Amino acid sequence: MTVARRREPAELVLGPATRLLWRSPRAVHLELGSSGVVVDGLPIPLIQRIAAAIVPDAPAALVDDGVRHALTALTEAGYLWVRSPDDARLAPPAPRLAGELTALAARHGEHAAEMLNARRHASVEIHGRSRAAAQVAAVLAAAGIGRVRCTADGDAKLFQATPGGIRPHDEGALFAAAAEDAIHRAAPEADTTPLPVDVCPDLTILAVDAPVPDERRHALHAADTAYLTVFLGVDHGVVGPLVLPGLTSCLHCADLHRRDRDPAWSALAVQLSVPGRHGPASDAAVTTVIAGVAALQALTFLDGGEPACLDGTLELRLPDWRLRRRSWPAHPDCDCTAGAVPPG
Repeated sequence: MTVARRREPAELVLGPATRLLWRSPRAVHLELGSSGVVVDGLPIPLIQRIAAAIVPDAPAALVDDGVRHALTALTEAGYLWVRSPDDARLAPPAPRLAGELTALAARHGEHAAEMLNARRHASVEIHGRSRAAAQVAAVLAAAGIGRVRCTADGDAKLFQATPGGIRPHDEGALFAAAAEDAIHRAAPEADTTPLPVDVCPDLTILAVDAPVPDERRHALHAADTAYLTVFLGVDHGVVGPLVLPGLTSCLHCADLHRRDRDPAWSALAVQLSVPGRHGPASDAAVTTVIAGVAALQALTFLDGGEPACLDGTLELRLPDWRLRRRSWPAHPDCDCTAGAVPPG
C-alpha cells in the first residue's frame, strides 16, 4: 500500500481555482468550484503563508502531525498545490487560456496544467456542413485543442450562420474557409492545416444534417478512428453516440435497435436520407446548446475521461429544457463487433 507523503507548510500554496473565505478567526472555508470544505484549527500564520503569492522570508512555523495530515488531505483534494519555484504550471500555452487552466484546476487539481498541455497536442476533425459544425470547432479551439480542422464541400449558406460559427457575411464563401475563420477568431494560434495522410485525428466529429452513410461508417471503423455524431433537427438536437470502433456500440447498432422496435424502420431510414424541400432547419438556441454539449463530450474524451454518450446519446427536445440520455447498447447483429463475446 502506498502512503502519501505528508505535506509541509512551506511546500504548499492555494490552488489557482481555490477561494479562501474566513468563517471566524480560527476557521476558514476553502471553495473549489462547486465543492467546499471548512477547516478549523489551522494556525493563522500557516494560513497566511499558504495564501501568500510569494513565499515569506520568515521560516515556517512548526506544526503537529494532525495539521500535516490535514494539509495532505487538502492537497490530494486539489485545494492546495505543491509550490513550484518558477510556477511553470500556471503558465498556459496561450495567455487567453488562463481561465481554462483555472477551470480545469477546479476539477483536476495539480493535473490541470498537464491536461491543458495535452490538449495542445490533440487533433480533431469536423466533417459535415451542419449549422453546428463551425461552432463546435471554434469551442474546441477556444478550449485549447491544438489542431482543429473543418472539412466540408460547397459554399456557406446564410441559414448556417450562428454566434461563434459561420457569420452572415460568409454567405457564398467556401464553407471550409468560413469555418477556419471562425476557429481563428476563437483561437488565433490554432492549427487548421490537414493532418498527414497516414495520421488519424484523435477524434472525428460528424456534424451532419442527414443519416451518416454506411460507407463513411465503414471507413472510420477500418481506420480505427473514434468518432462523435452531432445531429440537429427542426426542434431537437442529438449528441452521440461517441463510437470507439470495436469497443462501443455504433450508429448501425442504433438503427438495428430501431428496426427491432419498428418493422418499417428500414424503409423510413432510406426516405429520411433524402434532403427536405427547404433544406435543413434548426433552432439557433438549440444549435448553440448542442454545440456546447458536443464540445464538452469531446473534451471529456480527449482529457481521458468517460463521456456520457458512450453507448448512448444526449438529446434535447423542445419545449422541454432537460437534456436526456438514451442508451444504445451494442446490437448482436451489427458488424461493428462491439457486442461480440470473447472466447472463454
